Amino acid sequence: MTRALRSALLLSFAIAASSVSAQNPRVWLDTDLGPIILELDATLAPNTTGNFLTYVNEGFYDGLVFHRTIEDFVIQGGGFDREFVHRAPTHPAILSEAGNGLLNEPGAIAMALAGGNVNSAQAQFYINTAVNDFLDGDFTVFGHVVSGSNTVTAIEQLRTGVKSLSNGTFSDAPVSPPAIRRAVEIDGEGFPLMPLHTASWFDSANPGVGFNVEIANDASSGDGPLLIVYWYDFGEDRQIWMIGIAAFEYGATEVTLDMLIHPGIGDGVGFLMPPPVGEFEQWGTLTVRFNDCSSGQFSYSSPTHGEGSVSVSRLTLADGADCS
Repeated sequence: MTRALRSALLLSFAIAASSVSAQNPRVWLDTDLGPIILELDATLAPNTTGNFLTYVNEGFYDGLVFHRTIEDFVIQGGGFDREFVHRAPTHPAILSEAGNGLLNEPGAIAMALAGGNVNSAQAQFYINTAVNDFLDGDFTVFGHVVSGSNTVTAIEQLRTGVKSLSNGTFSDAPVSPPAIRRAVEIDGEGFPLMPLHTASWFDSANPGVGFNVEIANDASSGDGPLLIVYWYDFGEDRQIWMIGIAAFEYGATEVTLDMLIHPGIGDGVGFLMPPPVGEFEQWGTLTVRFNDCSSGQFSYSSPTHGEGSVSVSRLTLADGADCS
């Protein structure tokens, strides 16, 4: 059994029907089933980390799927798109760093190999879901999952089978393989802003104060993403709305918006109906940071209201909102 599993980590190509640092860099895999955040070990696996980041930053992994999942073993990706068309690596194979002391244990990410050659790693990778110590010494581990273990488990537990296509037959393939929508290197030490943060958020210390957050592509230009924040304060005899919009790059861990205020009171201004944009005036800035998928820290600076911060929690839940 051990030998069979070990062989499964050789680079996955179509098989015949008869065959069976400073701060360590981090990467966000935005998958169909939720986020996975990886921390890479640039000290113990510098070449492998550099190779993986090259593929990430070139967009190579965007649109590729986890094409092989074996429960209590690994999930593997980085080689095929949703139609199981092979995407050829764009850089030469790298030398093995398998003797670096990092182990094939749950949550560890390592490189797949071709034909058992320890110096053949290119783009395909796998994430361990069990203790696979029989792989140590041959397969280079270069990082681990720091957030999104529930996503890894969801992928691991997908129903699988043999997928027969015109370009060959694939074993242990998910019936509905989840894609990596984007793979992004994270900028800074915080948690990256992601579409999953689109939700209503509340300040538990101040009833009636909350935020509606939306992260979406810029429909006007096709570029993106945009961060849109409504900040509302409903108190006695007042209904105050503020709005801010800012463009940013995926991978950012904080975004600062210029906030416009509408101090209006009366009909038509309520929780579900913010006032027309043209009625707002400049108020100050709001810096948005998230701790994870369910909490965050919003800091503000205003000439009229000074400086401060608000701790927020998610009010509306969505699939994958727990990214622990």
